[in-house]
Amino acid sequence: MGSSLIKELLKWAKEGQVVEKIYLEVFANNGRAVNLYKKHGFIEEGRKKNHVKHGPDQYEDEIIMSQFV
Repeated sequence: MGSSLIKELLKWAKEGQVVEKIYLEVFANNGRAVNLYKKHGFIEEGRKKNHVKHGPDQYEDEIIMSQFV
């Protein structure tokens, strides 16, 4: 399902010729999502360290990913 949605997004962006870059953020511990985005050509641009607090003393990084279309 995720691959189909990403393919449609990229197709729409390329056909529209208005969007030049797609940008997203994903939790660093969501390996399946990170791998899915990489599979479709997204690259890691940066990381927000301890950006989201999940609970007492529980923080998670967010990975910034993007792709030029």
